[in-house]
Amino acid sequence: MLPFRCCVPRALGSAVSGLRPAAPSQQLRQLLQPAPRLFARPFGLLSVRAGSARRTSLLGQRGPCACGCGCGALHTEGDKAFVEFLSDEIKEEKKIQKHKSLPKVSGGWELEVKGTEAKLVRKVAGEKITVTFNINNSIPPTFDGEEPSQGQKVEEQEPELTSTPNFVVEVTKSDGKKALVLDCHYPEDEVGQEEEEENDIFSIREVSFQSTDESDWNDTKYTLNTDSLDWALYDHLMDFLADRGVDNTFADELVELSTALEHQEYIAFLEDLKSFVKSQ
Repeated sequence: MLPFRCCVPRALGSAVSGLRPAAPSQQLRQLLQPAPRLFARPFGLLSVRAGSARRTSLLGQRGPCACGCGCGALHTEGDKAFVEFLSDEIKEEKKIQKHKSLPKVSGGWELEVKGTEAKLVRKVAGEKITVTFNINNSIPPTFDGEEPSQGQKVEEQEPELTSTPNFVVEVTKSDGKKALVLDCHYPEDEVGQEEEEENDIFSIREVSFQSTDESDWNDTKYTLNTDSLDWALYDHLMDFLADRGVDNTFADELVELSTALEHQEYIAFLEDLKSFVKSQ
């Protein structure tokens, strides 16, 4: 099994068999959205660099063409400093980027990526298993409320960032009439814990059936919440997933894939932000 906490740190900155070819339904997108995070994403040394550049002279003039080039566009000295900072940030993020291309998931899974949403598809003995996840808001909060100790560098305080997205597993039999849908997630209190006994690093939160003939999932279909579920039934559901390749090894590799995709999209966002600020 790959190490679960395989992740990409920030140097300076700190989601089914039967999915139709059509775009995922609104209900699926709701399942993929994690709970709102209480804390902002850490930007590590950003506050250090940005703080040293926040001089009064940069914030003084906010009118068009503050640099004096006479073009009439709004680009201030603050914008210039922002672009320079983003350039440095992008360079550093590319230096520590672990995967230049997205890692593969073992077990014959085929990967499809569309922006921040990824889909893994596998066919086994007439069944189609599809796993869908979205990297948005997939990094748990890392702020612990403690101030850095004296003499301790900010770099040493930087936590490793790992993307642990909600994911939806959809299993469709050969008749293709309906799909068993299991909404899964990574419990935050289990992330990174190492125990002698191997525990499941992901959990099933909800289970339902959905018709594959419908373009959108039906909210009137019964949904089973596992919070009050008999433990024996829950264990059988976990074994059902494991028999189809969705086990702890898969969950570890999904974290690695999601973390790499999140880092890739983060760098792309910084590049778009730089171009936007720089454009006239």
